[in-house]
Amino acid sequence: MSEHDSDCVKGEFLGVEPSKHGETDDTSLAPSHFVAIGASAGGLEALQQFVRNMPDNSDMAFMLVQHLSPDFKSLMDELLSQHTKMRVMNATEGLQVQRNTIYLIPPRKNMMIAEGCLLLVDQMPHRGNNFPIDIFFRSLAEDQLHRSIAIVLSGTGSDGSRGIQSIKEVGGLVVVQAPEDAKFNGMPYRAVKTGLADIVAPVAEIPKKLIQYISHPMVNGSLSKLSEQVEGAEAAFKEIYELLKNRSDIDFSQYKTSTVSRRIERRIGINGLSNISQYHSLLLRNPNELQALAKNMLIGVTRFFRDTDAYETLEKLIIPQIFENSPADEPIRVWVAGCSSGEEAYSMAILFDEAMQARGVARSIKIFATDVDSDATTEASNGQFDLNISADMSEQRLKRYFIQSEECYTIVSSVRHMVVFATHNLLKDPPFSNCQLSVCRNVLIYFQPPAQKKILSMLHFSLQASGYLFLGASESLGDIAPYFEVVDERNRIYSKISTSRILPDTIPPANPVSHTLRASQTPSVEHLVRNYQQHQKPSSYVTAMETLINDYVPACILLNLDLEVMHVYGNIGPFTRKLQAGRFSAKINDFIAEDLSIAVSTSLHRAAKEQQNVKYGDVQFKHSENGNMRITIRAVYIPAANTATPYIALVFECPSQSPDQDVDNVIKFDASSESHTRIHDLEQALQRSREDLQVTVEELETTNEELQSSNEELMASNEELQSTNEELQSVNEELYSVNSEYQQKIDEISQVNLDLDNIIKSAEIGFIFLDDAMLIRRFSPLAAKTVNLIEADLGRPFHHISHSLKYEAFLNDISFVVDSEAVIEKEIESHKGMKIWLKIAPYYHCCPVNFHISFI
Repeated sequence: MSEHDSDCVKGEFLGVEPSKHGETDDTSLAPSHFVAIGASAGGLEALQQFVRNMPDNSDMAFMLVQHLSPDFKSLMDELLSQHTKMRVMNATEGLQVQRNTIYLIPPRKNMMIAEGCLLLVDQMPHRGNNFPIDIFFRSLAEDQLHRSIAIVLSGTGSDGSRGIQSIKEVGGLVVVQAPEDAKFNGMPYRAVKTGLADIVAPVAEIPKKLIQYISHPMVNGSLSKLSEQVEGAEAAFKEIYELLKNRSDIDFSQYKTSTVSRRIERRIGINGLSNISQYHSLLLRNPNELQALAKNMLIGVTRFFRDTDAYETLEKLIIPQIFENSPADEPIRVWVAGCSSGEEAYSMAILFDEAMQARGVARSIKIFATDVDSDATTEASNGQFDLNISADMSEQRLKRYFIQSEECYTIVSSVRHMVVFATHNLLKDPPFSNCQLSVCRNVLIYFQPPAQKKILSMLHFSLQASGYLFLGASESLGDIAPYFEVVDERNRIYSKISTSRILPDTIPPANPVSHTLRASQTPSVEHLVRNYQQHQKPSSYVTAMETLINDYVPACILLNLDLEVMHVYGNIGPFTRKLQAGRFSAKINDFIAEDLSIAVSTSLHRAAKEQQNVKYGDVQFKHSENGNMRITIRAVYIPAANTATPYIALVFECPSQSPDQDVDNVIKFDASSESHTRIHDLEQALQRSREDLQVTVEELETTNEELQSSNEELMASNEELQSTNEELQSVNEELYSVNSEYQQKIDEISQVNLDLDNIIKSAEIGFIFLDDAMLIRRFSPLAAKTVNLIEADLGRPFHHISHSLKYEAFLNDISFVVDSEAVIEKEIESHKGMKIWLKIAPYYHCCPVNFHISFI
C-alpha cells in the first residue's frame, strides 16, 4: 500500500487502525445499517453499477453474497475496487463489520453474522443445491433486526426469496432490482413474486433510494412517535384504517398499534414523505400504494418445520396421542389458522402421513388451512415451492414428499389432497369444529388483547374434548389459560380441559370483582347469562359458575339471532341427535331431536320476530331413558341492552322443573296447527330456493362452457410450454458450450498477460499504461525509477504521482494526446541530469482510447 492509500484509509476510518481481524471497540465505526446484497449470474455488472452510484460515506456496511465457483479464484475485490473508494475486502472468520466497507463471501463458504461479526461455515456439497443468500439474509435478520437491508440483484434461480421473509418480519427493508433491468431476472422475479419487496427499481437508482430511506427521520430515530408529528394524525390513522378495510375487508384497527405504526412509518420513509397526513393524501390518489400497504400489513413469514424442537414434540408425543384417542373409523381433523403460503399446513400433513406409514394404517386426515390473505391461500393451494426449501427439511422428506423440476418443488398429490385451503378471517368468520389439533402460530402477536381473546375463544371452540392447541413461541393463552392444560410450555402446546363453549365476553380477566348469589334462589337463565358475560371474576369463578349452571339450571342452549349455538348449559344430550362424523354445523335445527324440531323452530322464530319470550308446554317427546314424556320449551329473548348483541336462550324443562306460578302464560303446543303453519312457511322458502337454484344452474352452465374453453386453451398452452422447454434445454446446452469457450479465452488472455509482463520486465524501456481517465493500468520496473510508482498505485490517477523529471508540461502533453490522439516524442532531462527519450502515444484501434508513456 502506498503512503497516499494509508492516509486515505486512516482518514476514512477516523484515525483508527483496524486490527488483524478488523475488530475494534470504537463504536464510531459501527454501521447505521447492514446491507446484504445477493447476486448471481449477471451480478458483476449490477454490482459495479451499484457501488459506482453509492456514496463512499453512506455510513452503511455492505455484505456481498454471491454464487461462486469453488474451482476458480474470485476477482470480485479487484473488479469492484475500480468503481468505489470504499474499502473492499474478503470476509474472514470473526471479522467485525464496519461502516463504509464492502465484505465479500469467499468461495466454498456460507456466511453468517452474530453480534456484528462475520462467521464462515463450510458448504455441504452432498446436500445438493446451496442457498448462501437465504442463509445470510436469515442470519442478518436475527442479528440486526430493523437495521437489516436485503438487496436482490441479477441471478438465476430463487436464492434470496425466502431469506427476505426474515428481513421483512423484523422490520427491515427489502430492495429488488427491477426484473426488466436485470441481465438474468430469475432471482429478482422470484423476490418480487413474494410481494415482500419495499422497493423495486433499476440498480442505478437503488443507491439514491437507500440514502433517502436511511436518512428519513422515522428510520434514523430522530422522530420518535408517528402520532405526534402533526395535528390531526389520529384522524389520519382512522382514515387509513377505513381505506384499508374498504380495500381488503380487514379491520386493521384490531391489530397492535405499534405494529401498524411501524408498517406505516416504513412506507412513509420509502416514499420520502414527512408525516402521516401526507401519506394519507398519497393513499387517496394512489391505489397501488394502498395495495402495497395492505400487503405490507399481511406479512406471511413461514417455512417448513419452523422451530424444529416444537415439531419434534408434535411428531413424538402429540400426533401418537391423537391416533390413539381417535376412533379408527372417524377422520382426524386439524385446523391450521394463519397458514400463509402453506408451508405449515403441508408440514402437518407430512407428519401425519409419516405417522400413518409408521403404524401401517390408513386414516382419513383432513387439514383445514386458512388465512385472511386470499393471494396467500391461492399460492398455497398450488403446492409449488422454490428450490431453496431444501434447506428446511431432511433430504429423505424432500425426496419422499416433493417432485423436483428445474424451477421448483411440487408437493406430492397424496399430501396435497389432505389439505383444504380457504380464505378465513379469524375475527369475523365462524371457526371449524370437532378438531383434534388446532394450530395458530405467530398470529396472535399481531393483535390487540381483545382480538387475541376472541381468537383464542374460537380456537377453543374448534377443539373436541382433549384436543390440542399449538401456538407460536412468543404467544400465550392469557385469560383463557384455565380452559387448557399445559402439555409443553416451552413449545406452547396445550390440551383442552373444559368442554364448555366459551365466548370472548365470558373469559374473565384477572381483576376480581365481588359477586353474590343467594343459594335459596334458583337462578334464571337470563340472570346467569348476563352475569357470566358481564361480571369480571378470577379463574376460580369460572369453575364455580360452570358447576352452578350444570347442577341447578335446566338444560339450556344460548343462540344468536342466526340460530347458531354460542354456548351450552347443563345436559342437553337427551334433546339432541347423536352427532355424526364430519364438519359440525352450529345451526340448532341440524342437531336438535326430530321430535322437538317443530316446537323448537317455531318458538325460536317467534321469539326472534316478536322480541319477547315464548313458552310452549305439553310438548310430547320420546326420552332416550324415560320413554314418552311431555316437556316445556322456553325461548327466552335476551335484548342487546345488557349484552353486546341480542341472544335467545332455548330452555328444556321437565315437569318437575317448570314452576307453577306462570302456568297461565304457557301456550299449549298443538303439533298439528303449528305443523301447518310451519309447512306453509317452508313451502314458501322452498319456492324461493327453487328459483335461486334455477338461476344458479344457468350460471353454472355458462361457467362450465367458459371452463371448457379455458381447458382447451390450457391444453394448447401446455403443448407450447413443452416445446419451449425443449428449446430452453437446447439453449442451456449452448450456453454451457459458450461458457467453456469463454473460460478457454480467459486462459489465453491470462497467458498473453503473462507474456506481456515478462516482455515489459525484460525490455530496457520504461512503460506506463493509462486508460482514458488517466488512471494507471500497468507499469514496468524501469518506469518506477523515473516516476515514483508502487504496486498499490494501480488504479490511481496519474496526476497524483510525483516524478523526477524536469518536465513541467508533462501533464499538459498527456492531456493533449488524450484529446487529439496525436503522438508526442521528445528528449527530456531528469533532476540528476540524465537524458531520456520520452514518447506519449495512444493505443491504435482501441475505444475508448487508452495510451502509454515510454522512457528510453
